[in-house]
Amino acid sequence: MAQPILPRAPEARDASGLQLMDDAPLKSIHIIAAAAVMGGAVLDGYVLGIVGPALSLAKQEMQLSAISQGLIASSALIGVFIGGLFFGNLADRYGRRPVFAWNLAAFIILSVLQIFVQDVWQLVAIRLALGLAVGVEYAVGSSVLAEFSRRKGRGALLGSFSIAWQVGFTAAFIIGFFYDGDNWRMLLASSAIPALITFALRMALPETPMWLKAQGRDAEARAVVSKHFGAEYAIPDVDVNTKHASPRELFTAKTWRQTLYAGIFWFCQVGPFFGIFTFMAPVLESLNLQGATAVDMSLTAIQIAGAVFGVFLLHWMSRRGFVIWTFLIMFLTLLALGLFPQAPTWLIVGLFAIYMFVGPAANNIEFVYPPEIFDTHIRATGVGFAAAFSRLSAAGVTYSLPYLLQKFGFSGTLIMMAAFPLLGLIVSIIWAPETKGKHLH
Repeated sequence: MAQPILPRAPEARDASGLQLMDDAPLKSIHIIAAAAVMGGAVLDGYVLGIVGPALSLAKQEMQLSAISQGLIASSALIGVFIGGLFFGNLADRYGRRPVFAWNLAAFIILSVLQIFVQDVWQLVAIRLALGLAVGVEYAVGSSVLAEFSRRKGRGALLGSFSIAWQVGFTAAFIIGFFYDGDNWRMLLASSAIPALITFALRMALPETPMWLKAQGRDAEARAVVSKHFGAEYAIPDVDVNTKHASPRELFTAKTWRQTLYAGIFWFCQVGPFFGIFTFMAPVLESLNLQGATAVDMSLTAIQIAGAVFGVFLLHWMSRRGFVIWTFLIMFLTLLALGLFPQAPTWLIVGLFAIYMFVGPAANNIEFVYPPEIFDTHIRATGVGFAAAFSRLSAAGVTYSLPYLLQKFGFSGTLIMMAAFPLLGLIVSIIWAPETKGKHLH
C-alpha cells in the first residue's frame, strides 16, 4: 500500500541563526546546476540510444552476428560499471567539479573517434571508453545536483534527470528512425554535438559548498555560498571528514544494508528496460508491429509521457511507496506479456504500452534515492557503486537479449525479464528506506 505524502519539514537554521541554503528561493545557480547536469543526462541517453539504430545499419557491412551486436550494445554499459565505481570515488576524494567538467572532453573525443572504426573490436573499445564517461554522469551528476538543489521539490528536480535522459534516448531513436543514409559511423559520432554544449555549461559551475565543507575547507565553501546564494545563507550540517573517502565505508555495520538496497533496486529496474529499448526493432517484430511508423511514434510519445508523469509521482508519493508500486506494475505487465503471447493484438499493444509508460516513470527514482541515501563524504562513491551494480543487469540483458529472443522466443524471454521487477518488489518491501523531505548531510 502506498505510503502517505510526508508533511514538509519546517525551514531549518544553523547555530548562528542563518537560514540553510537548501531552503533558499530559486536562484541562478540552481538553474546553471540543473542545466549542466541535465545536459549530461541528455547526452548519456543519446549515447546509449543511438547504438541501436547504428547497429541496424552496420550489421551488414560489419557482418555482425547476434552475439557481436549484443557485445557492441552492452560495451558502453560495461564501461558505466567501471566508471561508476572508479570516478565516483575520485569525486569524493578530489572534488565534484574537476571530474564532472572534464569528462565531457572525453565524450567529445571518443564520439569523434567512432568515425574511424574499421572492425568490431575497435568499436567495442571506444564504446567501452564512452561508458566510463557515462559512469561519471551517473555517479557525480546526481550528487552535484542534489548538493545544489533546494529541499523543496528536490525529488522532482532529481527525477527530471530521468526525463532528460529519456529525451536523449528518444531523440536518438527518432534520429535513427528518420535517418535515410547509410553512414552509421557519423550517426554514432553525432553525440559530439550535445557533448560540446554541455561542456560549455559545466565550465560555469563552481565546486559544491557541501563537498568543500565536508573536506574542512570552510572559507572556500562560505565564499561559494555568499557569491551564489547570499551571505544570509548557511550550509547544512555536514560531517567533516578530511580523510579520503573509501569504498569500504559503504559496507560498515551501519551502512551495508542501504548500500546494497541502492544497488539492487536500480539493478532490477534497468535490466529489462535497457534490453528491450536497445533492441526495439526485434521486439516490435516479435509483436508483429515492425515498420508501423504510427506505432513507433506513439510508443516514443508514451515513453516521454511516462517520464514526465514519474516526476509528478515523486512529488505526490513517498519514496518507498513509489518503488513498491512501480515494481509491482512492471512485474505484472511483463509476466502477462510472456504468459499470453497469443492474446489479441490490442491487448499485447496495450500491455507493452503500459510497460513503456511505467518503465520510464519508475526510472526517475534512480537519480533521487541514492543521493538521498548516502552522506556527502561518501555520496558520489555510493551513487557510483549503485550505478555500477545496476549495469551488471543492464549489460547482461543487453548482451544476451538477441540470443534469448532467438533461443526462447518473445514469450520465454519476457517471462525471464519479469524476474527482475519481482526481485525489486520483494527487496523494496523489506529494505526500502523513506528519505523524502530530509536535509542532506
